Amino acid sequence: MYPHTYYPADGTTGEGRVLDASKDADGCCPGSGTTDGACEGGVRKRDRAATEGALLDAAKLVFAERGFDAATTREISGRAGVNEQLIQRYFSGKSGLLLAVVERYWREESGGCHLPPPDEDLETDLARFLHAQLKHSWECRDFTRVVLARALVDQAVADEMARTLSQSRIPCLLKRLEGFRDRGAIAADADLANVAAGIATLSFGLGFLDQVVFGRDDAGICAMVGTLAHTIAHGLTPR
Repeated sequence: MYPHTYYPADGTTGEGRVLDASKDADGCCPGSGTTDGACEGGVRKRDRAATEGALLDAAKLVFAERGFDAATTREISGRAGVNEQLIQRYFSGKSGLLLAVVERYWREESGGCHLPPPDEDLETDLARFLHAQLKHSWECRDFTRVVLARALVDQAVADEMARTLSQSRIPCLLKRLEGFRDRGAIAADADLANVAAGIATLSFGLGFLDQVVFGRDDAGICAMVGTLAHTIAHGLTPR
């Protein structure tokens, strides 16, 4: 979970300190002619990057808790402690904000490189990869539900999911497999690019569909992981 600061409607910060009414929504001095939070004298109350970051953090929490349709820009901006109008200015509305969250957090949280160190044995390594993806899918289950539902009606979100998979998880898995091939544990003519893509897709199905949506028991999923790792490793072994 990401920490956030909530600014109550009474104008306090929640710690008894009253917000300075002489500042505008970005924290700048009214009429200074500055943009993105830059005030006279180079002082920044809240620059654009910080404001966007606060909104993205808050949006991820609210979307996960309420779903896309029930989430409101008022609640998101309230949790972020910024003016609600900035969501329209910076992200062109709620849909654009969700897309920005997907772009930022799915790349951070779905990166296939955040894995246990490679094992010397291919079958064991494949099982570890699948188990790591199961754990990740469970930790991100609430937000993933929102993103998947939105991807069905918003092509931009679907495209970003596809980019995340193709640019993070698949390349990292491919690199691991190429290391095994270099050591002679995988056949030289194996199409590792497609193998990596297939395993990455499979890991998502196991992690989200079987584990989260279908509620398959852990023992059943673990048995499936073991069988898949064994079968894939056997198929890649040089003859």
